[in-house]
Amino acid sequence: MNARPGVEVVVEHVSKSFEDGRIAALRDVTFRIDPGEFAALTGPSGCGKSTLLNLVGALDRPDEGSVTVGGARLEQLTDPSEYRASTVGFVFQFSNLIPTLSAAENVQVPMMGRAPRAAREQRARELLEEVGLADRAGSSSTTLSGGERQRVAIARALANHPRLLLLDEPTGALDSATGGQIIRLLLTLRETRGVTILMVTNDTDIAQRADRTLRLRDGRLDEATHGVAQRPA
Repeated sequence: MNARPGVEVVVEHVSKSFEDGRIAALRDVTFRIDPGEFAALTGPSGCGKSTLLNLVGALDRPDEGSVTVGGARLEQLTDPSEYRASTVGFVFQFSNLIPTLSAAENVQVPMMGRAPRAAREQRARELLEEVGLADRAGSSSTTLSGGERQRVAIARALANHPRLLLLDEPTGALDSATGGQIIRLLLTLRETRGVTILMVTNDTDIAQRADRTLRLRDGRLDEATHGVAQRPA
């Protein structure tokens, strides 16, 4: 499987504003996520959850403070794109699959230019089998259900053996039963791969499945509580 252990995430005194400082998205946020930990990030709309996820994913830089992942300070990276390609897997609320590609072809997209075609195809087959979609590899993404599309998105996020998964409301557009399937899949991946997971969610029941819940309010870390993460049978 060539799995790699998860990474430590350390956020220290991070602040981030927009519109020349008029909108404070994050204010002096500090927390640490252990390697292999599953942390849920919750809070009301507009509290800074997605902004924080973007900073940990090196899609943006903090105005103050630091974000360190696996010992690397992200604001000091000369090539954040390499960090995103090799260390992080992203999953969003809407799967963002390319409609003209099959499930297997979508999974191969992050590997373009990083692996030969035969290796990409083999890796895609393995990942789709891992998420229970081996029989849908050749199907157009437009023919997949919402839950199937999210499983393809998770397979795609795992393509380059990431050590950190960042998920922004991955179950937000799904019914509760399908959302539960996605969370069980994530818990299984955490167990089998040791990957670190940071997931934005507004679903209290889902947040309680995580090891810990980080709650933001008005751009500040309001509280951090331990969840009741359950190991897959």
